[in-house]
Amino acid sequence: MSRLVTLLPITRLDRYILREMLVPLGIGTLAILLMLIGNLLFNYAPWFLNYGVPAVAVAQMVMYYTPYLLVLSLPVGTAVGTALTVNRLTRDSEITVLRMAGVSLRRIFLPLLLAGLAMSALNYYLNERVVPPAMREFNRLRNRVFLLAPVPNLTSNAVLKVQNYLIGIGVAEQRGQRVELEDVIILERRERGAWLVIKAPRGSYQDGVWELQTPVLHYYTENDEVIEVKQAPRLVINLQVALQDFFSTPEPEEQTRAQLREQIERNRQMGLNNPRLEVSYHLKVAMPLACFVLALCSPVLSFWLARAGSFVGVLLSIVLVFVFWNTFLLFRLLGDQALLPPLIAAWMPNLLFGLGGFVLISRAE
Repeated sequence: MSRLVTLLPITRLDRYILREMLVPLGIGTLAILLMLIGNLLFNYAPWFLNYGVPAVAVAQMVMYYTPYLLVLSLPVGTAVGTALTVNRLTRDSEITVLRMAGVSLRRIFLPLLLAGLAMSALNYYLNERVVPPAMREFNRLRNRVFLLAPVPNLTSNAVLKVQNYLIGIGVAEQRGQRVELEDVIILERRERGAWLVIKAPRGSYQDGVWELQTPVLHYYTENDEVIEVKQAPRLVINLQVALQDFFSTPEPEEQTRAQLREQIERNRQMGLNNPRLEVSYHLKVAMPLACFVLALCSPVLSFWLARAGSFVGVLLSIVLVFVFWNTFLLFRLLGDQALLPPLIAAWMPNLLFGLGGFVLISRAE
């Protein structure tokens, strides 16, 4: 019974701290979300005015883009919520009273960390389940609104998957209904694990007909042994694809982790390496976890600086998010340019700030 009595005030304390966090969390998230929506509208304003886009279509575009902006806003809202909560509790001496009653800082900060973890879980769900279909609808609506914006007529390193074929194209250039191809490689999966690999320096595609010039055909067994090599002056394959498939590869934001993983594997089978896709794959988890990482760093810093005034909590959140976001952008750039392994590039900001947060909390007492 004595233990139950001891735990009861702590449970009430958790609920009290979480209630204190709800308002600044909501305000911080909403403020950043509205700012990002305003930035979106500002960037597209000339298009809306020039094309006479109806207000309903504009509202639909904002609605489809909002989940992606919310993924970016939640880490900021979490940092603002935890910082302002601790700032208020410290200035009103409530944390001092709790510590005098024997409650450690770590225990006081625990509900804030759990809230950060919950925000990370929510962010991951949005990023994985809500954002990809919403972004596909946004891009589809955007192209339809802007008079079906033309597909670019030149692309490089395109990868297609059609039936049991994997097709890699070095350069594709559209000329009317005909697509001129360079550096073509086609993998056809055959029975019992055998493969046919076709390589051609040039070719073309039109109306479902692939015409390859001077192709070389390699026949592989299921044990990856070459059993036959043939060369022909010309090869024709009947395989229907849509023209836009050559030029409109889905963006990482439009895909789930599983879809990104599948695209990366297809590229690897074709001998293509795209670090940007691999970084985006790891960021599908790393970015949502930023909510927990910022909830780990903010409380102690806000506790130390709370006596300077309530505005310090807001300023601290802004500075912390600014430093974290720029660190994130720096490592993402290094990963996209293959200067760092994708896994390290995606997770290093969380690792650095997470370790910093653990050190701060361990020394806070």
